[in-house]
Amino acid sequence: MKNAPKSPIEEGNWIQLEERAVFRLTGPDRVRYLNGQVSNDVALDLEANAIAACVCTLKGKVEALVWISSDGDSLIIDGELGQREELFARLDRYLIADDCELHDITGELTLIHHFNQNAPGIPSRRSLTAGKDLWIPPSRSHSLSEKKQLSPETFQFSQLLAKIPKANCEITANEFPAELGLDTWAVNFHKGCYLGQEVISRIESVGRVKRALILATTDQSLPQGTNVITEANANRATGITTRASQPSCAGKELTLTLIKYLSLDSEPMEPIEIQISN
Repeated sequence: MKNAPKSPIEEGNWIQLEERAVFRLTGPDRVRYLNGQVSNDVALDLEANAIAACVCTLKGKVEALVWISSDGDSLIIDGELGQREELFARLDRYLIADDCELHDITGELTLIHHFNQNAPGIPSRRSLTAGKDLWIPPSRSHSLSEKKQLSPETFQFSQLLAKIPKANCEITANEFPAELGLDTWAVNFHKGCYLGQEVISRIESVGRVKRALILATTDQSLPQGTNVITEANANRATGITTRASQPSCAGKELTLTLIKYLSLDSEPMEPIEIQISN
């Protein structure tokens, strides 16, 4: 994204991510079971890197985006707090004969996401800038500088630039991972079967989707759900804004738009200019 604004995050910044639903999966079958429920490979070394993964329907549509890391003899799964009940029910639904147990531990751990290379934590991608996840009990303090604490607005802007999809915005259980750009970093095409895998793999073999989540710029403030049109690289596209726009620079606003290409000859350079569709 050559013309996109740069990430506002600097070395040493950190934020406490409040709105997270947190689950712990225990038991000897935990990796095998969770691998059958999410799109990324839980068998990877999750103490070295946390992974993002899609929770999908049988038809391969994204229901939720979660992050998974290892904590000793258990796995930590976190997603959006607004999806807490749905996520627990979905992840627990197929736990029948497997020797593992899912626990809702929301509120028992605090998630500090920081950008200090010298501080402890598990590398994790949650915004445009690579960071680390530090899970600590609420009663425990950390050594990160208070002067470096990010505001929620600044972190959310960096997430916008990275096109991190959110529930009830980009994620409505009607989108495939490839349409949201999640196939490049939250899907593993070499792992075993999981719910929705057959459809997702078929789409990957085709190599193209007809809709795409695009970072877009506009001259005016736009609410979520605005019908828009754009001309980019000779591609005429129609779409809809998935969230309200945010002020950027030079009087411009940035938003995310799920667009449907009428011509699929070339990829647009982001951010693209959009206008309200009459």
